[in-house]
Amino acid sequence: MAGTPNRTSRRGLLALFFSLATCLPLPLPASAATLVRVGAYEFPPYLSENREGLTPGLLSLLNAVQSDYRFELVVTSPQRRYDDLTQGRFDMMAFESIAWGWQDRPVEASRVFFRDAEVFVAKAGPGVDQSVFDRLEGKSILGRLGYHYAFAGFEADPKLLESRYNTRVTVTHEGNVRSVAAGRATLAIVTRSFLTRFLHDNPDLAGKLLVSERPDQVYEHTVLVRRGAPVDVAWVNGMLDRLEADGRLAALWQRYGVVP
Repeated sequence: MAGTPNRTSRRGLLALFFSLATCLPLPLPASAATLVRVGAYEFPPYLSENREGLTPGLLSLLNAVQSDYRFELVVTSPQRRYDDLTQGRFDMMAFESIAWGWQDRPVEASRVFFRDAEVFVAKAGPGVDQSVFDRLEGKSILGRLGYHYAFAGFEADPKLLESRYNTRVTVTHEGNVRSVAAGRATLAIVTRSFLTRFLHDNPDLAGKLLVSERPDQVYEHTVLVRRGAPVDVAWVNGMLDRLEADGRLAALWQRYGVVP
């Protein structure tokens, strides 16, 4: 009958249909999690050389308690972190403060969820007491590259730190503490959380060091979220509240030997 396709033409139409169908992108399953990249740089106990620490621990908690997002670690450096976050190489950073050079960047900060501090250490010995930390003039100081210290007006430029404050910056807290214990520098400035864990792992050095009772500054750690990221600050605050209420954050602090 005129107008009725024959068997051969039907086969041709079916072949064309399946050919077009295979070219179309398959829809993602409804359960697929949205990727959120989280920047961090090596700085124990937040991130160690072997990619362990408080930051990976926090991401594991976030991945465990919800399925809408999948949090993935992206390693950066203290100096590169500003541009990396601004340019979207990752979406957020934990254990940061907006006061550390982020004021003019397109980021927003969560509530404070962890407190830490910077303290000085000196070599212990006869006649050495807390007064050694009263005046820093004339003392050689070791600090960490990329960090902002209160005693130096939060200046982070290595050349200015050395010329104005007799402070040399390196890439390792551990090396700085050992240099002080060996008498190669008068003082080192380190995070209290690092020092607590370091002295726990190296008890032989505990009696060789004097730790300042007064901190150089107190950290009020937040999560910085890039504007336009897959998650926003309200969502992050809700997750932090949840992890705090069910004791998971406290367990994380205990695991790494830190006290918020």
